[in-house]
Amino acid sequence: MTQTSLQTTEQLEPGAVLAELPVFPLPNSVFFPGTLLPLHIFEPRYRAMVSHAMEADQRIAIALLKPGFETDYYGAPEVHDVVCIGEIIMFSALPDGRSNLVLRGVGRGRVLEELETPHDFRVMRAKVQGAELVGGEGDTLTRQLATVRQLFSTVVARVPQLQAQESDKIFSPDADPGHVLDAIASTAPAEPVRKQEMLSELNLVKRAELLISVLAEAVADSLTEAHGQV
Repeated sequence: MTQTSLQTTEQLEPGAVLAELPVFPLPNSVFFPGTLLPLHIFEPRYRAMVSHAMEADQRIAIALLKPGFETDYYGAPEVHDVVCIGEIIMFSALPDGRSNLVLRGVGRGRVLEELETPHDFRVMRAKVQGAELVGGEGDTLTRQLATVRQLFSTVVARVPQLQAQESDKIFSPDADPGHVLDAIASTAPAEPVRKQEMLSELNLVKRAELLISVLAEAVADSLTEAHGQV
């Protein structure tokens, strides 16, 4: 087995259009910018996708499949139109052609169109999306972040295996708000469709509202389970 660590770029510039972005659709995983995603690659079409990415810019988008994908899994089932763009930062080739890799999320992308391609894997044109914060929302977001951190601390205390990546940065007072929300959303105990809502929401105040709702429900559920065990 050969393992390679790779150099990567910084976060993608909002508004940039990625002309040919390989897309890896997954049924139950939502990937967020600023987080890491380990993947085991075994299907031939995705082996080809990784090989292509390694020879190009190392970028692969992770997209959540829409319900009903099972009937066309090996075709081109619908995916949600906001994806997370990842860069391969670690690659391990296995002797039988499979591989293990780690993606680092470098930005959100909105799918503009799916392209016709000679490849077995899917390729899309996507526009990089930036965070939005309307004038006057700064104070609201600050209060929301305090609530998010408090709720997340409570959830982690009750479910210790829920540890967000780079948790030291999450609780740093000068941490980037978007990074905090994405890092916690990636770990939050929620169904994929609700995580997709948070990935798709560009406005930081609205994204924080969604995350607060998810975390509050998790706290309530943990209390219910605790009382049921008494």
